[in-house]
Amino acid sequence: MKHQKKQPKRKWFIWGVLIGIILIVSGLWVINQKQPQSTGKPKNIRLTAVGDSLTYGVGDPSGKGGYTHLISKKVNRQNPTVKMTTANFGVSGQTTAQIDHRVMTAKKLRASLKRADVITVTTGGNDLLQFLETKLMTQSNAQLTGQLKTYCQSYQKRAGQLLTHLRQLNPRAPIFVFGIYNPMYVYFPQVSFISRAVFQNNQMTQKVISTRSNVYFVSINQKLSDGQYQTAAARAKLKKQATDAGTDHDDPAELKKTLGQNTGEVNHYLSTKDHFHPNKTGYKIMTNLLYQKMSQVLGWLKE
Repeated sequence: MKHQKKQPKRKWFIWGVLIGIILIVSGLWVINQKQPQSTGKPKNIRLTAVGDSLTYGVGDPSGKGGYTHLISKKVNRQNPTVKMTTANFGVSGQTTAQIDHRVMTAKKLRASLKRADVITVTTGGNDLLQFLETKLMTQSNAQLTGQLKTYCQSYQKRAGQLLTHLRQLNPRAPIFVFGIYNPMYVYFPQVSFISRAVFQNNQMTQKVISTRSNVYFVSINQKLSDGQYQTAAARAKLKKQATDAGTDHDDPAELKKTLGQNTGEVNHYLSTKDHFHPNKTGYKIMTNLLYQKMSQVLGWLKE
């Protein structure tokens, strides 16, 4: 009878030991998860960048390739277990159709795209520039607006073909597509047609992207177009200065004449050599916006 009375006590003792062991193991597991996992082998990530002068890095004073160089530095600095390498296939002056032709025919580019873990694209700027250069002498805003609509429809098809061919080469890699910006805004804020054309061009790019999976739009329009004039008050002051200078018009027939003037304003994010491409600060902005978008969709990337 005495032996039977001790059984419950022994049973509770055994359960207590088991619970204690479980708690200790669980605690050690939680602590281990909180430790930085930076001692393992780095994860190799290959980024292939294809596009125009913004991919090539025109305006970058270091000559290292603009955002394509900076994004690998940022990723590797903030993610100790990741080793990103980049391949830059940017060609200055190329339109979407020309970039697409390279994607379809250039062997080294095609091989790099097939191996890529991440793909970035810059396109559209030269398409719109060609349109503006040939249409600026249109005699009325109504005609110019109608021609812009036709241009956007055509550009949408070309952008769609480019993304289709990229996806055919690489079915798995996320694709990040930069929008375009208005390099003339700070210099000529009164010429609203260019800003409207840039906005609609970006809309077409986003429309194409919205119908595809694992493709993402990186907007740079506001940051690079507005430069250091990032507030509504600063932009209103800028436009008033243009008005006071006697250049407050938006007549397409006068547009080329206006673009030939020097207002004395400078966009601090663009190169002082051509007032068109990003400078070091501009490319850092592109890099940060790309990284922000990448961190939203790539699980291995820290915000």
